[in-house]
Amino acid sequence: MPHHFEFNHEHKILLTVLEGEIEGPEIYTIDKAMRERIKRMQPAAGISDLSRVTTFNVPSHVMRDAAQGPPPFPENVPRFIVAASDLVYGMNRMYQTLADRPRGRLKVVRRIEEAFADLGIEKVEFERIE
Repeated sequence: MPHHFEFNHEHKILLTVLEGEIEGPEIYTIDKAMRERIKRMQPAAGISDLSRVTTFNVPSHVMRDAAQGPPPFPENVPRFIVAASDLVYGMNRMYQTLADRPRGRLKVVRRIEEAFADLGIEKVEFERIE
């Protein structure tokens, strides 16, 4: 499975970790699974960590479709996408331009520490969840 979820109970952060090879249709599967956990966990922040992705075979139309759908998180929840490689970063910046509603709640960063800094926290321990 190219993704899993982790949660920090202290700060109520949902972490979605994508790794390995990511194909276009998997984006829809990951989105659905994320929405289920958001509904159940009611996180105060969300981070999607794509720093372990080795291959990102997601067509731009899939990214556009995902971005133009209803936001997975409530409007007041800050969310971050961690994208270390140039390709993944560029594709997610495209996603950000379409999905950032309301403006400024979705940020694409290169390192997870940037997301933590923006949230005003330093070190965070996560627990894997199903």
